[in-house]
Amino acid sequence: MPYIDVNQKRLNYSDSHPNGPPAGGLTYLFIHGLGSSQNYYGGVIPHLTPNHRCIAIDTYGSGRSTFTGLDQSIDTIADDAVKVMDGLKVSKAVLVGHSMGGTTVLQFAAKYGDRLVAVVAIGPVHPTADGMEPMANTIPNAATGSKSTALQKAFIRELILSQSPGGYISLCKVISEATAPDYAAIKAPLLIIAGAEDKAAPLEGCKHIIANVSSTLKTLDVLPGVGHWHCIEASDEIGNLILKFTRSHRG
Repeated sequence: MPYIDVNQKRLNYSDSHPNGPPAGGLTYLFIHGLGSSQNYYGGVIPHLTPNHRCIAIDTYGSGRSTFTGLDQSIDTIADDAVKVMDGLKVSKAVLVGHSMGGTTVLQFAAKYGDRLVAVVAIGPVHPTADGMEPMANTIPNAATGSKSTALQKAFIRELILSQSPGGYISLCKVISEATAPDYAAIKAPLLIIAGAEDKAAPLEGCKHIIANVSSTLKTLDVLPGVGHWHCIEASDEIGNLILKFTRSHRG
């Protein structure tokens, strides 16, 4: 897998169509959450690649993107994402983010709205006055839904155990210090996908986000029996929902 240098960081990424999307296709950029990597989207991306370009990154300090001690925040991760787009010559994209990545794509939408076709936030966490430390503590424990299989739980366990300690600690700090994006500044078409049994990103927070964005086109879909690891627990459903939404709302 290739690497790209952005903002003094070396990020690993995958790109299904390095020369650009197929004719008539879109470009999707995927950002994962805490304790994860680009592999989180392994069951979703094949739904899109026949007709679209899919770029998935390991955020700084996760997966194969080595942590070198730089401070980071939701805002710096969003800044890294736009630099990835610049480096790969992507003028506009559908941004897809899960958990912490869901908060990141919302921050991106508030800051770089002109670079978006649409936004897909999967289990985004709405930071509250109490901070997001409880969410960081919940992610590794009891975060799957009742439909999850033993194999899915084993894959999630491996994702978490494969993280570098320094990178994981840094991202826990990012989450604990996060503040809510400027939801009113978000105008791009927005799809939020929530798990009905998600303990880390409760449905109430997703409803708050959808109610406060300025997007004219916005949808909240709730998946029964699904916890916080949506794209592992329900990859086919997620892929189909993303395709359906972006087919209807291309910005």
